[in-house]
Amino acid sequence: MDIEIVSGFLGAGKTTFLNQYLPLLTGKTVVVENEYGEIGLDGDLIQSDIPVKELYAGCICCSLAVDFRNGIREIARQYQPDRIVIEPSGVGKLSDIVKVCEKVRDRDGVELEVTRRVAVMDGSSYEEYADGFGTFYLDQIRQAQIIFCSQMEELSEEQKTGILEDIRKRNPDAVIYEGDFRKLEGEELAGLLKMAEQTDTTDTEMSQEAEEESNISGAAELTFSSISFQNIPRMTKLETEALLEKLQDRKYGRILRAKGILETPSGEKLQIDVTLSHACFQSCKDRKESRVVVIGSALNRLALEELFQKKSPVRLPKRSRI
Repeated sequence: MDIEIVSGFLGAGKTTFLNQYLPLLTGKTVVVENEYGEIGLDGDLIQSDIPVKELYAGCICCSLAVDFRNGIREIARQYQPDRIVIEPSGVGKLSDIVKVCEKVRDRDGVELEVTRRVAVMDGSSYEEYADGFGTFYLDQIRQAQIIFCSQMEELSEEQKTGILEDIRKRNPDAVIYEGDFRKLEGEELAGLLKMAEQTDTTDTEMSQEAEEESNISGAAELTFSSISFQNIPRMTKLETEALLEKLQDRKYGRILRAKGILETPSGEKLQIDVTLSHACFQSCKDRKESRVVVIGSALNRLALEELFQKKSPVRLPKRSRI
């Protein structure tokens, strides 16, 4: 059984990539979605008939490692798939996820092999994340066989060149695609992934520079937390725009990611998407109640509860130290 991992930091575009990639697969496939928040969202956004197993309220490389191992064993027994495609939490280290998969093979006796390691990287936030989170963030880039760069359209040529040179320095062997992967035809995407199959970066030793980065206090001591909201009062599109703008204000904490579904007075469903570099929404088809997950550091719970006008906010006492 093959294990394919599609990694990327918060909001990089992993689910978008999966919606483009999954239709290309043949044979039996099962998707494992890992959500950091307490409510699942991405599983509902995958536009495929492929079975999706969701693990949320933690990260599969640490707090949910046991649940993940149990889930892989159960999937292997129940579905006997040709492959499992894993979309980890945006705060998961790719190298740690590979190690957990190897434990499932070596300790639990499940015949599997990690055959594909994909990273989706948000170019518009690359420098800020690389500087702020150090090795924790860059691990995904160093361990990937193929790296798809998203959100590069509005960057200058000088900025693009600097980012690509930095990525190449950190992972000399990976296939790097700098174009908009959303515009790739199926055969083109399949060809790129095939090209990357022989790339092996898992045994790369950390350089002295990487060792120094691992000591950056912003990465080593950062504590992520999440707050989830459900049954949010309906709001117009103008109110939604105002809400997204407010989420950029530091009084709510350092919001790295906010995503979810809101509903307008007319019943239209809006999918919101917030990262450090952008905030937007679009119409979507969704039958469930409105729900949003906010992920970041030093989150102001009371201010966020007031913003979303919650009568009975979902409490999340857990905090995961990275």
